Amino acid sequence: MSPELPFYGAYFPSWLISATLGILGSMLVRSLLIRLGVDEGMPLRTLVYIALACLIAFAISAKVFGR
Repeated sequence: MSPELPFYGAYFPSWLISATLGILGSMLVRSLLIRLGVDEGMPLRTLVYIALACLIAFAISAKVFGR
């Protein structure tokens, strides 16, 4: 059974919240790196941002939903 939490009366999978926050966090970091001019010189940008989204999602999941 996957970890779930009540959300407006329905049970919502916590991994979905973590994944959404990870993607949003990665988008925020990307916009910051674009403004700083670092994004253009990064090799394998897509892989870097996917890894960053996973890192943020796993950190949120461990910190907020970990037992």
